[in-house]
Amino acid sequence: MSILSTYMPETFGSRLIVERERLGLSQGEMHAISGASRRAQFNYEQGVRLPDVGYLAALAQRGFDVLYLVTGTRVTRHGAVDENMLCRVLVAVDVALGNRPIDAQKKSKLIALVYQSASDSGQIDQLLVKKAIDLAF
Repeated sequence: MSILSTYMPETFGSRLIVERERLGLSQGEMHAISGASRRAQFNYEQGVRLPDVGYLAALAQRGFDVLYLVTGTRVTRHGAVDENMLCRVLVAVDVALGNRPIDAQKKSKLIALVYQSASDSGQIDQLLVKKAIDLAF
């Protein structure tokens, strides 16, 4: 197992699950978005089959990072903000802060750090959130 495998799913199917979860979608919703049967969706996620270009095009229109799905490399979107991810980061930071007061400048830097990490990995690293908050205090 390579060092990268702990950070990046190695198969198309596992990356598809990561992207589906990043966007907060169920397998049933994927069926509705892509037009693929539920069984096909399950097979894609299990790595039994690979989808066609039409499937990938439908996902791209709904905000999926198709380059990541195919190659494992995330698209760098300079200036683009994933509103769903930003909302999840804000909630994670607020929950981790609890009732501790923090000034706006520190909080914005904290949110930016966690958002950048989450955007790169597709997931919020709760340990990073905790450590960043500990450093802020």
